[in-house]
Amino acid sequence: MTAAAAAGSAAAPARITLSGVTKRFITPRASVDALGPLTLDVAEGEFVVLVGPSGCGKTTLLNLVAGFETATDGEVRVDGAPVAGPGPDRAMIFQESALFPWLNIEDNVAFGLRQHARMSATERRAVALEYLRLVHLEGFEHAFVHELSGGMKQRAALARALAPRPRALLCDEPFGSLDALTRERLYAELQELHARTRRTTLFVTHNTREAACLADRVVVLTSRPATIASVLAVDLPRPRNFYDPRVSELAGEILAHLRAEPTPSNGGRDA
Repeated sequence: MTAAAAAGSAAAPARITLSGVTKRFITPRASVDALGPLTLDVAEGEFVVLVGPSGCGKTTLLNLVAGFETATDGEVRVDGAPVAGPGPDRAMIFQESALFPWLNIEDNVAFGLRQHARMSATERRAVALEYLRLVHLEGFEHAFVHELSGGMKQRAALARALAPRPRALLCDEPFGSLDALTRERLYAELQELHARTRRTTLFVTHNTREAACLADRVVVLTSRPATIASVLAVDLPRPRNFYDPRVSELAGEILAHLRAEPTPSNGGRDA
C-alpha cells in the first residue's frame, strides 16, 4: 500500500470527475465553506472510500456527485457529462435502507426498473430476482420490510440500487447502524458483488478498518472545508478479511493520516 499527496489518476478512464469543486452553504446567520477546492478522479470499476473528521463534508461531496446539491464553484462530471441533477446513471445507498414499507422486497427492487418503458413486468421481475439472488435474499421475495433484519434490509437496498445497472454506486455509511457481526458479513458480500459487477463505487465511512477492507483507494479529507489531505492506494489481495493483520495495519495508517488533521469544532454529522 502506498500513499500520495494528491488524488492522481488511475489507469482506467475516469467515470467520476470533480474539478476544483467548492461548496458554500449560505444561511441568514452565516456562510459556511463545506468543501474545497477539491479535485478527484474515480476510475471506471474503482472502489474509492472517503474518510475524514466528522462534519468535514464527506456527505456533501457524495450529494454533489448524486446531483442532490450543486457545486458553488468547479464542476462534477460523470462519464464526461456535467452533473445537473439526480439521474439513473447514479444510485445512492443511505445508512437507513429507505425501502418502501408498502411494497414487498421483490417490488422494492423492481421499482427503479419502471423507468425502462420497453421492459415488461415479467422482465422486471426476472431482473429483480437476479439481484436478490446476488445479495443472498432468494426466498424473501414476498417478505415486507418489517419482516427483515437490519442486514437483510441493507442487502435489499443494495439489490434495488444495482438492478437498474447504474454507472456509479454512491454509499453514505450504509453499514453504520448495523451490529458488528452483520457488518462483517456484508463486507464479504459487498466485495463479492463488486468483483461480479465492477460497479464504480464511492463509499463514505468513519470506520478506518472498513475503509481498508473495501477500498482500492482511500481518500483522506481534511477538516471543513474539506480538501484532500492524502490518498492511499490499497494493493492487498481480495477478498479481504476484516481481521487480516494487513487490513489492521492499513487501518492504523489511515488513522494516522486522520489524526494529523485538526478536527472541526462543531462536531456532529457531515454537512
